[in-house]
Amino acid sequence: MRAAIAMVSVAAAALFGSVSARAASTDAAPAELYSYLVLTPSVGTAQTALAESAVRRAGGVVVYAYGPVGVVVAHGGPEFAAAVRGRPGVARVGATRTVPLRGRARGRAPERAGAAGLPAVGSGGAVADPAEAAQWNLAMVHAYEAQRITEGSADVVVAVADSGVDDRHPDLAPNFAAELSADCSTGRPIRADAAWRAPRSDHGTHVAGTIAAARDGHGVLGVAPGVRIAALRLGDADALFHGEASVCGFVWLAEHADQGLRIANHSYYNDPWWLLCPDDEDQAVIHEAVRRAAAYAADRGVLSIAAAGNDAYDLAHKTVDPRSPNDAATRPARPRPVNDECRQLPAELPGVITVAAVGANGLRAGYSNTGLGVLDLAGPGGDGAAGGEGVLSTSGDGGWARKQGTSMAAPAVTGVAALIASMHPTWGPAAITARLYATAGRPECVAPCVPAGDVDSFHGHGLVNALRAVRSSSGPAGRG
Repeated sequence: MRAAIAMVSVAAAALFGSVSARAASTDAAPAELYSYLVLTPSVGTAQTALAESAVRRAGGVVVYAYGPVGVVVAHGGPEFAAAVRGRPGVARVGATRTVPLRGRARGRAPERAGAAGLPAVGSGGAVADPAEAAQWNLAMVHAYEAQRITEGSADVVVAVADSGVDDRHPDLAPNFAAELSADCSTGRPIRADAAWRAPRSDHGTHVAGTIAAARDGHGVLGVAPGVRIAALRLGDADALFHGEASVCGFVWLAEHADQGLRIANHSYYNDPWWLLCPDDEDQAVIHEAVRRAAAYAADRGVLSIAAAGNDAYDLAHKTVDPRSPNDAATRPARPRPVNDECRQLPAELPGVITVAAVGANGLRAGYSNTGLGVLDLAGPGGDGAAGGEGVLSTSGDGGWARKQGTSMAAPAVTGVAALIASMHPTWGPAAITARLYATAGRPECVAPCVPAGDVDSFHGHGLVNALRAVRSSSGPAGRG
């Protein structure tokens, strides 16, 4: 079990659409704006109303207020944090980036938004005539056999929290839930003009296809072709995923769980900090804000699944952060010393299933992050360096492409979770997680892989197995 900051109770919090969730004010703003997260001492509309007043009195602009988790997204000048600290309703405040909102350095290139937001490893080109038979990843997790039992229910909606999803793709359109989709990239939910579509990256579209591309006689097939997909666009125009976007996304999940949003896939990390460390106030505030929002979603019955990342890094033994901050005006950033109290979000949030990648040969992909006690499951992500193929799925402009990374592995687990949720409508995150763990296959743990009872440092509980997961009719199944 990973360490967690003290929990904030959100069971009785106000709804997302309440007066605690207000849109941007029209207050005058400084010429040079930064983005901030303001934390209240406790959750609720009264607390966020006090914090909003404090933001305005300090010369800031309220972007959005999330009463259910006690977080206010604000814009202000470089002195805003100092001006708002200590005011009524304000517990902590931190900046979500190191450069102004205007004229900031460009972040990751769109083609690198893949692989959990980390550098992509050998993504392949477009495939002219894809076919289900080419999807070795589905065969590896026994999805085809599982689909003879269930293809999933349209009552289950899977959120793709990512760079956005092209709902016009012919393999995705039949299963797309536009009414549950939104753009959270600015820290406030926007639905107008299909804002959930990705402006520059097809990463989220690729992820969505692995989860639930429709069985329609052409193109590719998802692990759970009978469930529906919702898009939560978190990546901004620079393909960066900031803390305020994650807060918006998790609260959106929580407030729409009763409409079928039960599973969410997160294949990114929170920029600009690859690892968030508690000894830095900005980073600590981002961590706490996202943790509160994620806890709210889990309390409302949403299971989140995240990619572990592609740096061949041992997340259980952290010594250096090689890439933060990635929005600095002078880049690349110098490596900085870190320790195991630092966390990668959302992969290291409590209750989130963290997924590593294996190649087509069934062995750990060379790029995949590791970590005993951090990784929970493994999925097929491809490993071109080992002579395997990337994962074939939907891509931009209505096409198909092969990509590889833990971003491609996580949606395989997400698809299996959706099949379980379809068969067990009353199961919550804990029961679905238990079924996934109990039915996973156990790849060989070869040094430097470290075994520890039923888990190991490369695969966690093992390689997800769709057939085992859906075969038993009741209770978490065994490995049999």
